Parts: sequence; C-alpha cells; structure tokens
Amino acid sequence: MTNILFRCDASPQIGLGHIVRFLALADELHEFHNCHIYFAMRTGPLGIQMVEGKGYKVFVSQECEQSFDYKEWLNECVRNVEAQAIILDVRDGLLRTIVDELRNKGVLIVTIDDPEDKCLSADLAFYPPVPQVKRIDWTGFTGKLYAGWEWVILRKEFAHAANHKSSLLHSPSSAHPALSSKSNAQCPKIPRILVAMGGSDPQSMTIKVMKALEMLEEDFKVVVVLGAGFQHKAELDNLLSGCKHHFDLQEDVTNMAELMSQSDLAVTSFGVTAYELAAMGIPAIYLCLTDDHAESASVFHSHGMGVSSGAHSCLNRDELAKHISQLMNDNFRRAKMRENAFSKIDGLGAKRIANAILQRGLG
Repeated sequence: MTNILFRCDASPQIGLGHIVRFLALADELHEFHNCHIYFAMRTGPLGIQMVEGKGYKVFVSQECEQSFDYKEWLNECVRNVEAQAIILDVRDGLLRTIVDELRNKGVLIVTIDDPEDKCLSADLAFYPPVPQVKRIDWTGFTGKLYAGWEWVILRKEFAHAANHKSSLLHSPSSAHPALSSKSNAQCPKIPRILVAMGGSDPQSMTIKVMKALEMLEEDFKVVVVLGAGFQHKAELDNLLSGCKHHFDLQEDVTNMAELMSQSDLAVTSFGVTAYELAAMGIPAIYLCLTDDHAESASVFHSHGMGVSSGAHSCLNRDELAKHISQLMNDNFRRAKMRENAFSKIDGLGAKRIANAILQRGLG
C-alpha cells in the first residue's frame, strides 16, 4: 500500500474542476494501484462533501486569517497519514520553501497545471498543452515535466469514450450532409445544443447564454446542465418563464458523458468541461472567466476543436448569438472539429499520471 495526500480546494467561487479531476486521479490510484488516498482542504464545504462522498478521508484546516500556519498544517497532514507523496492542485500562494522542505524529507512532490513558482520544486509536473507552460522559467527545475493532451485528467466515463471513438465519430450528431439520405434531407435533424458552465458558474454565464439563444430564430433543442454549486437558480427560472424556446434543465447529472454524446454542439465555460467535451468529440464554444482561461482555450481554437469567444466580460449577447448560429448551421465545420478533437485527446490522462507517479518510486 502507498499513502498519497491530495492538496486541493473547491467552492462556488473558485469552481469545482480541481476536485473533479483530482477525484478521477484518486480513483485511478486507489482502484487500480491499491493506494491509500487522503485529502487536505482549506475551503469549500461542497468540495469537501464531494470528496467524503467518495469515501476518502479529508483533513480540513481550522484557521482564521491572523493565525493560520500553512507550513505547520500541511506538515501535520503529511505526518498523520505518513504520506509518501503529495499531489498539489492549488493556486493559493503555497510557498516553494514549504514544498522544498517536504521534498527534502523524502516526500514525492507532484503538481498539476501549476503556474506558481512551487512547480520548480516538484519531482513530477503535469500540464495540458497550454501556452503558459512555455513562459515559465524552468531554471533550477530538477524534476520531470510532462505537457500535452495525453496528460489531461478526466473521469472514467470520458476515458471510456476512447474505446468507442468509431461509434461516436459516426453518431447521428456528426452526420455529414453529403452522406445524408434523401429522407433525412427532407426532414433535417433538429440540432441539439448542450449548455454546461461547470460545477458552480460564479459569474452566471448560463444566464448570458440563455439570453443569446433567445435571440435566435432557428429551430433547436437545448439541454442546460446546472452544476452542484450553481447559485442563480431563481434568476434563471424567472428568465426561462418568458422564453420562446424550450430549455430542458438538468440538475444533479450523473450521466454527463451520455448527455454530451447526444449533442451536436455545446456552449461551455472553459475548464474541465471543455476537455471532457473534446474527449467525446463534441464541438464547443468556450466562454472564459479570465484572460488566463482565454489563453488556454486558444489552443482548442487553433487546433480546430472549438471556438473560443475570449473573456466573457468582453463578449456581448449579439456576438455570442452569432457564434452559436454560425456553428450550429455549419455541419461540415462541426464534423471536422469532431475529428480534430478525437485526434488530440483520449481521456486516459489519469491512468498515465498514476503510472508515472508509481514508476517514479512509489511502486
């Protein structure tokens, strides 16, 4: 058995993506490598509930702003579980000196998608293929760097999609107009749009998308997925009560991969959901919370996997409606996006990272 401590947080404010991908990696290490998994968390009752719901022990910091000692708390967590490795997915100013001390004690340091200087003290550092990685000054780094589509951590149901690439590639939602039968041409398929703004949607982008869709005159179906941390339900219900289009609201979704596979395109906030959609081969329009997210989304755009609309604060409803209409009505472009996505991401990142961790010395 190997004891591994995961350090991450989640809340409606910072989102739930860190927890979602960490749980996928934790499950891989626990189920297939018999590792003992523990979590150390500072914020987010909802995230803590998600972790505890999977049966993992969580160490929650008891802190107030004036007295919290990050170093002492993290070292105590490591000691309590006799952790042989700590996996980090936080951007909360954790000092590199604290990480150095843990590494010097023989604890394997693994970091995920880390823009802070503590990444230089990692034994293993994993990143998606985003431009920010190239800007990091890796001087003094003695660990091993992994960056690329193959290191993206996704839940098991999206890794499973890799085994069904052929059927998904030729599913009805990707049907090529030139290959449609005469009857299909006479009765064209009504496009199905998935709206998914992640686990919390802190800036209420779901509302913006609904208003943009209301501007369109085309005939389409819309499925709206609300995450566990969504806090704008009353406003959304009030908006939908006067809509001309019908929107199917889905909460507490347990079949996200299935919903994605039934969609012709998606409108989503950039984050873990964007990678999940790519694994399912679903063309998407990405709304970005920050300029940093917009830069990461540009990779999807440049590889022809989706359309990045940039930071959503700079995007008005007219522009968003135009993006949706253009992609919805361009079957050729969506089919190409589907092929491009399948060529880049297979959803097996959690398996690869787990193997890399164990091969480094934990096995």
